[in-house]
Amino acid sequence: MNKGDLFTVYIDGNVLTVCVLGFYQEEYSGEEMVILAVVNQDNLVHIPASDLEAIFPHKKYLN
Repeated sequence: MNKGDLFTVYIDGNVLTVCVLGFYQEEYSGEEMVILAVVNQDNLVHIPASDLEAIFPHKKYLN
């Protein structure tokens, strides 16, 4: 699993698309945790990375 990966899961008979946002180490147990986002397929948009500058000027966001 890598940051940015999309995959489909089935929970209680519902199909969900999930994206991996990041990872962190749980402070008390030391267990590796994954930060996920549920993606609505109707809102999923694919655009070239070079077009992001026009939508999100570099000074307005940080990675």
